[in-house]
Amino acid sequence: MRLQDKVAIVTGAASGIGRATAILFAREGARLILNDIDEPGLNAVLSQIGKDTHRGVIGSVTEEDTARRLARDAMAAFGRIDVLVNNAGIHVVREVTDMTVEEWDRLMDINLKSMFLCCKHVIPHMLAKKKGSIVNLASISSFIGQEMEGGSTFAYNITKAGARQLTTSLASRYAPDGIRVNCVCPGSVETNILKRPTKEERDAFWRQAVQGEPIGRNGQPEEIANAILFLASDESSFVTGCPLIVDGGFLSR
Repeated sequence: MRLQDKVAIVTGAASGIGRATAILFAREGARLILNDIDEPGLNAVLSQIGKDTHRGVIGSVTEEDTARRLARDAMAAFGRIDVLVNNAGIHVVREVTDMTVEEWDRLMDINLKSMFLCCKHVIPHMLAKKKGSIVNLASISSFIGQEMEGGSTFAYNITKAGARQLTTSLASRYAPDGIRVNCVCPGSVETNILKRPTKEERDAFWRQAVQGEPIGRNGQPEEIANAILFLASDESSFVTGCPLIVDGGFLSR
């Protein structure tokens, strides 16, 4: 019960790492405000962890009204916000010469602007309590010029580097106010963020990804959720501004 009676907001909670984090946080005693644009998926998670105890907010966190509602609903339901997990994100493979302005803007909005908006509306409530933990989802892509299947992930890498710098900047700014800000940097984790159209294509991609992992396998969403839990909990009370790398040794090569 490492999050007993703590109130946590998790974005992108309907699938993948967000779903695993929501389930783990609920098991550890947290009261949750979960967000996603996928209403059926989010309702499935809420049904699993208990709709009577936790709340859902449907909507895109690229829109300020959604971020505002997350904070408002958390305060209305539970009277406090202890943890914010900025998890919502997408993955795009596109050459710089081929990417449209619309694709660029959408990626920046979902992966980075959403973090800014949620922090903007949550931090005032944490300041009032002089305590809080924010965990942003970055990536090993924030450290390297990662390529994939012959295509460029340059724009995705930029968003994740932005998430890492947002973490550093907010950590130094708000440490005196009792707010810790950290990020998790996963390696290859078997989710459907890459949006391969068939199971066969997804399985083929993940088999290929294993070749780059010194540990000999890809990560699972639950393993990233465990890292997020550590940073969200009081067990990491002396940790802030930290990019916690969870990549099976990829960056150690």
